[in-house]
Amino acid sequence: MKLQLLLISLLLQPIRGDSACKNNPLDRKWPILDNWSALNESVNGALIKANPVAATCFANSSFTSTTNCDTVQKRWFESAFQAEQPESIGYPYWANNSCVPPNDYAYRKGQQCELGGLPSYILNATTAEQIAVAAKWASSRDIRIVVKGTGHDLNGRSSGANSLSIWTKHIQNIDFNSSWPHPIANKTENVMIVGSGQNWGTALRSAASVGRTVVSGQDPTVGLGGFIGGGGHGPLSSHYGLAADQVLQATVVTTEGQILIANDAQNQDLLWAIRGGGPGLYGIVTEYVLRTYPLPENVVLGTLSMSVTKNDTREASASWTALASLCRSIPDLMDSGLTGNGFALTKDITHNVTRTSDKAVELSLMFFGYNTTASAFKSLLEPVIARMASKEQNETLSVTLSEPTVLPSYSALFEVLNPGPSRCGDISLTSSRLLGRPELTDLPEDELRTHLQNIMNVQVTGRQSRLVFGLQGGPGPRNVEKEMRGALTPAWRKAYIHLMSTGAVVDFAGDATPQDALLAAAAWTEEHKEAVWRRWAPDSGSYINEANPFNGNFQYDFYGGNYDRLPAIKEKYDPTSSLYVQSGVGSHLWHYDLNTGKLCRQS
Repeated sequence: MKLQLLLISLLLQPIRGDSACKNNPLDRKWPILDNWSALNESVNGALIKANPVAATCFANSSFTSTTNCDTVQKRWFESAFQAEQPESIGYPYWANNSCVPPNDYAYRKGQQCELGGLPSYILNATTAEQIAVAAKWASSRDIRIVVKGTGHDLNGRSSGANSLSIWTKHIQNIDFNSSWPHPIANKTENVMIVGSGQNWGTALRSAASVGRTVVSGQDPTVGLGGFIGGGGHGPLSSHYGLAADQVLQATVVTTEGQILIANDAQNQDLLWAIRGGGPGLYGIVTEYVLRTYPLPENVVLGTLSMSVTKNDTREASASWTALASLCRSIPDLMDSGLTGNGFALTKDITHNVTRTSDKAVELSLMFFGYNTTASAFKSLLEPVIARMASKEQNETLSVTLSEPTVLPSYSALFEVLNPGPSRCGDISLTSSRLLGRPELTDLPEDELRTHLQNIMNVQVTGRQSRLVFGLQGGPGPRNVEKEMRGALTPAWRKAYIHLMSTGAVVDFAGDATPQDALLAAAAWTEEHKEAVWRRWAPDSGSYINEANPFNGNFQYDFYGGNYDRLPAIKEKYDPTSSLYVQSGVGSHLWHYDLNTGKLCRQS
């Protein structure tokens, strides 16, 4: 009885820290070890003290990783490896490069292994009840809470200094119900009921085993939670909408320790928010009920390629005109059933070229279609290729379509799209925009061409710039029923192309800290990328999960007109603001210093 009373007193011990900042280990009110031990008892031993996996690469480290340094270095850039670690994320500069092995770009000789931007403790959650206890405990002590499923996160939202991380990876239930009763409508749905810790690879294989599929990401190592919270696009989005558009119900744990069911009958505002209103903001989702679809058959794919064979200005000019011609054709191709993805790269035709317009551009874009034939597939693309190749009567610009391949199943498409292990850890700060007919087919071709050249500007002369094309808009997002639409930016309903642009340099040379390097790249991106997007597509927006997290107008660009409603929902379900993410709802009220790890309200 005395032990139980002690446990209760330690769990309920109040916190009176400085409310201007989230609690941290230097604060005198930071929980003592006995408090953390009491929490661990209350969650059945599921609490983990953070021990960076790369600690074995450092002599005399105070941490106790059990993975040898050779293994760490061999697998450091694999997404699956980072997902296996309780504390790790796929892009360690968001954790202040705090404990990286010698083969990492940010390693500095003589550095020590530190927690840096990694969480202080991790809850290895297997139940919503565990999460409820831990979340209420942390929020009552003004401790920041972060949520990690797989850590496959371009914008660092799965990590945070001085935080309690809720690790959902081991919440992996999957079930199927072909007659799930809708909570208010007189109908049933064919659904997958799935834990938020699953990844899309497992989810897709499980669905295929019962002859169904779901709107997923393209990378099988990506997890469900953050993906759906940001919207979530993939190979079926152009047909059925985004992953957020498939959520019929969710189980959500709030930071006050409530376990809520959100559907059309209850907590409707919460359901609306988690359907694309930003990940890691309103609560911790433990389970989704998602719509399923019949498996597509006769998947046909082929790659459209464009290259230059002469280093002359005439051919370089023709390549930009051809790229603009293709972009103008994409909405019609997608309305006809095609989707796909690929990239364009700049190519210097002379040395020391400074203007993008003086470079050539080359292209590789994979198209695929479902329930179609090779001949129908070719008939859609051949006129587009003819128009691209005939521009300016250029005889040396090579525009080709590979011989179409017919795959037996949708599952086989994923094997083609993922030929090897998913990689992570690249240094990048990308910028993106959703482009519809007003930005593509309705513009004069010369104006479209100029926008394409301007958005492929680079920060460092001589570097290549890349445009990543994702054909995930079109009929799918546009035709999603009104009752299934949540807080996802309305820009998706008009978009065809999700276009990502690189060119910024996150430079850790010299004594630059990750924060310094990120902010320098962000300043350049705001001037040379975001400004171009706003001239090109002022009424559109960006996809949260693959965008510049330092976007100076993120409220509109990421959320559109839905932003005004979201702060009140966040306040309702997270009144302590325990959940913070960069460019998330309400984040402009806070400042996160990656160097010190402090998260404080803006003065």
